[in-house]
Amino acid sequence: EDDALRLWSFVLFGILARLTKRKWKGYFAEQECRATFHLCVPFLGLKRLQTAVNEHLDGTAELKPEELQVDICRHLAKENAELLENLYKSTIMYFFSRWEEIRAVAVKLAGIILEHTDRQRMKWPNLDHLLMSLQFLKKDPSPSVQLVATEVLNDICPGRVLGE
Repeated sequence: EDDALRLWSFVLFGILARLTKRKWKGYFAEQECRATFHLCVPFLGLKRLQTAVNEHLDGTAELKPEELQVDICRHLAKENAELLENLYKSTIMYFFSRWEEIRAVAVKLAGIILEHTDRQRMKWPNLDHLLMSLQFLKKDPSPSVQLVATEVLNDICPGRVLGE
């Protein structure tokens, strides 16, 4: 309840994460991610989404980010399409990040969002722009970005040969 205490808890956690040995950095990053989700999801006002996120984050089970992303997108598609649209638009802005990991994750998340979106009913995914971006990313210097872009293209247009 105390905002100042919450702020200093995050500051302390960040300091501990920076000072820890390499083998513990992943643990601290995962715990910080869990804590942030627990604190932020209630502000969306979507009870079913909050319940689904809590199921992923509670306990000591290994966090599976892709399953969490799928559940979030599925719930947003049903409960708040506008929020899902904003998430999609923000995600595609990261297709051309300087960091290959960010590019790969952004492409993967865009694919997950589209997989859980009724594209006939929702007109916001500009598929021509997306297909053009994915074709470009198939030639990315990073093999991981190339692979994810190819997978998403195959999911979006199964069985269709897309021009280079």
